[in-house]
Amino acid sequence: MEYEELTREEYARRASAMIRNSIRPMIIALLACLMAGCASHARGRADTFTGEWSVKWCDKTDLNADCGGFSVSLVQNGDRLCGSYSGARVRLTQIDEGGSRAIHGVVVGDTAILTVESGRSGAIYLVSAYMRGDRIRWKMRDTVREAEQDIDIIAADDELERRPRETEPSERHADTVAACSAVSKAEQSNAPE
Repeated sequence: MEYEELTREEYARRASAMIRNSIRPMIIALLACLMAGCASHARGRADTFTGEWSVKWCDKTDLNADCGGFSVSLVQNGDRLCGSYSGARVRLTQIDEGGSRAIHGVVVGDTAILTVESGRSGAIYLVSAYMRGDRIRWKMRDTVREAEQDIDIIAADDELERRPRETEPSERHADTVAACSAVSKAEQSNAPE
């Protein structure tokens, strides 16, 4: 198989076309769902994506090894989502922490379409998250912006569990709530009347 050399402009044009073509079906599905009236508030649902969600990754061949994992802290305000994440490899050999607003997205019913920006590399990923009860099916759908060199620790296709609601929220979740609330207030004050 031969590889052709591309100019930076040609590479950018092709990458942009690939992103448009892969995101377009999701946007169409999202709009169709909105027009069908499947938004959670239309059904009177009390559940939101707000909370802490995680999955643990362990080495089944070495039970003494430290487990890694991936966790997200999400804040839902209407149909918008904001959040942070952290990820660690098994044996904790590499850690990836997103900032307090590394996750942005929109919610339609039990599904969220998110962008997740890596704190390690600056790469941006497109993710779908489907909520069923106290679990989220998290699936990375596309890469919006490639990482330059580093490897990111972001769940690709996992089921995340909600931290029990009756437990005290973590400090990270409290920071995420504050950061996302500040963004929401700023957006509302800049909205046209």
